[in-house]
Amino acid sequence: LISGRARPPEHSPSMSSPTPEAVALHRYGLLTKIQDLLHQRLPLSVALETVAAAPSPGPDGLEATVAKRTLEDWWYAYKKGGFAALHPKTRSDRGRPRALTEAQQRFVLDQVRTHLAVPIKVLYRQWKQSDPSLPGLSCIYRWLERHDLHHKARRYQLRQAVSGPTKSFEMPAVNDLWMVDFSPGPFLTVLGRTKALATHLCALLDDHSRLVVAALYHARADTQAFHLTLKEALRRRGLPRAIYTDQGGPFTNDHTRLVCAKLGLRLLHARPYHSWSKGKIERFFRTCQEDFEASLRLPDRAVHSLDDLNARLADWLQSTYHARVHSGTEQTPHRRFHQAAHLIRSLDPTLDLDRLFHTELERVVRKDGTVRLGNQLYEVDLALRGLSVRLRFDPWTRASVEVEYRGQPFGHARLVDPHLNSQLGGSSHYEKP
Repeated sequence: LISGRARPPEHSPSMSSPTPEAVALHRYGLLTKIQDLLHQRLPLSVALETVAAAPSPGPDGLEATVAKRTLEDWWYAYKKGGFAALHPKTRSDRGRPRALTEAQQRFVLDQVRTHLAVPIKVLYRQWKQSDPSLPGLSCIYRWLERHDLHHKARRYQLRQAVSGPTKSFEMPAVNDLWMVDFSPGPFLTVLGRTKALATHLCALLDDHSRLVVAALYHARADTQAFHLTLKEALRRRGLPRAIYTDQGGPFTNDHTRLVCAKLGLRLLHARPYHSWSKGKIERFFRTCQEDFEASLRLPDRAVHSLDDLNARLADWLQSTYHARVHSGTEQTPHRRFHQAAHLIRSLDPTLDLDRLFHTELERVVRKDGTVRLGNQLYEVDLALRGLSVRLRFDPWTRASVEVEYRGQPFGHARLVDPHLNSQLGGSSHYEKP
């Protein structure tokens, strides 16, 4: 029907499928030329031949001619139905895959809606084994897109199906809930090290006031780093009623659970894939990265040690973050926290906080009066040989290992000195030369 296509000029608009409205307007433009010729007393057949012989730009921007018979069909359609009759006709089976039977169509939709998390290729392999007449994957994809079951739509529906809190929340008072998490920090160029030192920021944030009760950079994101930061927060901001964490190892191990139990703190964990419930602490990490950590890349602002990095972080928190009005509370974190200072539970001044963070283990004393911790042997009172004792110590330093038996203290365990023992064994233990 349409012939004589010419190459579009370099300045022509980008090629795209014309809309039905654009096609109808193009046809109407050709019919107006026929009407002008008819007003000049020319017969209809001559007017049709004249317009058909002259190339004109089509709705897609390309020069083309239209056959006389096609123009005649458009002319009579316009006379009968007006402008609406010039719109291109759509296929009567448009949107219905001709290669899929009705039973296959229903089967595919039911299977995909039931298994939203399974890729279509995996499902298709199973379908093909039970129904070899199933058409190709491209036909399946088109059918799914027709019913809003394409990849993005399925992923969105899967996320919506996950149960859990999706609304924003805020605790009614300060220290009702502290949120804690780790975030990757900047790399430090430390003197004497060939490789840059990776840092990890551990931060605890009060849910009500958005005040960061403690934040420290560490060389590792482990239990020791979390406990050091938690002790700093307890000394500075008092006791919270609950701590909210993710499912990370430093927050779920028995040592952490024991410490929280001794302090009377509820240890709450976010469910897997419920990251939105920790949105406040995640938002703080983003602010810290875009503000404080970004400033370290300025000239003369580089740091070369963890102590210097933590000192600058403390200064930024005090002078910038805590002094700036928070968009969620319309108050500064410092002011909102200290407005309720009378509600803060302080630590008992007689409490030995460092000892409270010690770990406890059960060990059976060997016949030689020693117990094993890791790869090291410790000597205890010989009266405890063969008995099960409880050891309490700082797992990171093991500077002082306390020994208890049935709640009674039995002093401290001493690290075995094998060279000293070789001098105290006596002549009966080996043959002298």
